[in-house]
Amino acid sequence: MVVKITPKALRVIDAVADFVESKNTSGSGARFALKFKLAIESLALPNVDYALCNHHVLASLKYSCSHFNDWVIAFRITDTELVVYEIIHSSLLF
Repeated sequence: MVVKITPKALRVIDAVADFVESKNTSGSGARFALKFKLAIESLALPNVDYALCNHHVLASLKYSCSHFNDWVIAFRITDTELVVYEIIHSSLLF
């Protein structure tokens, strides 16, 4: 299954990685970004149906959601691809 991350979602990952890098040791931002992307790739499982997001706005867009640490990953999945559209800090959804 192909995993695609929209430019908007990639910018969020990059911004968070830059923040992590600024607060920690050298290379920590790159490691965080890699772990984030691996978590996204782990969602791309064949024959798995994900429920719609609990948040009404994301559900109205027909997004499914998963979490990585405090971040919500909003995506759509088809038979051949998983596309990540939004990455939002969970505190912003309440």
